[in-house]
Amino acid sequence: MKPGNLKPGDVQYEFRHAIGGFFEFPTENARKLLPPHLHPVEPHHGQSVLSVMAFDFTGSSTGPYGELVLSVHVAPRIEAGRPMARAAFYPFLVGTTTGTSRESAIKLWHLPHFMHDIEIAFTTTDHDIAVAAAHGGTPILDMRITDYQWEDVEHHYQAFTHDATGSYMASMRMNARFSENEEERGSIEIHAHEFAAGLDRDGVNTTPFRELWMRDGLQTFQPLETMTPGAR
Repeated sequence: MKPGNLKPGDVQYEFRHAIGGFFEFPTENARKLLPPHLHPVEPHHGQSVLSVMAFDFTGSSTGPYGELVLSVHVAPRIEAGRPMARAAFYPFLVGTTTGTSRESAIKLWHLPHFMHDIEIAFTTTDHDIAVAAAHGGTPILDMRITDYQWEDVEHHYQAFTHDATGSYMASMRMNARFSENEEERGSIEIHAHEFAAGLDRDGVNTTPFRELWMRDGLQTFQPLETMTPGAR
């Protein structure tokens, strides 16, 4: 899928794979990871959603790289005249395989990063994909995601960020081959590593209640928006 439909200020990334698992974990843990103006979505009382996403980027302004994103699922911002976001996230830690991609994401999107290069390896079969993330040979996590039915999609998402300079929202469009299921066939193992220090690992359900897999796609970010205090 080639870059296209660019508007002024848009930034695009091409990817081979983008996979995600959504796992229940304690709301008490989620609230510790969120800034005060954001609140977690609860599929069940006392249980929020941990999103674990891994990307195999093949094209960007800094070249190809891998990325691992840990996020808390939050309510999307709804505005008249704008596409409804399929989901919204607060990324509380991002890891990348290259320093240039890390520096670019910090500058452009104010994303909080693990400040060392990590290793990310994808292994695919006909009906599943596994990602192994490590740092200096020490494992961070292993996740397996399965497929279902495939379709071409254009989905819209939001990501909220917060640092010493303020609060922001990034709106993105994902165009790709897409598969999603709630068959509970996937899995995750989060290892004792500083990358996952913000998580109560024993409280994270190791089976995702939802799995998604995107292939041969394009991620398009609109210009970052500054949020007013208290905005959701």
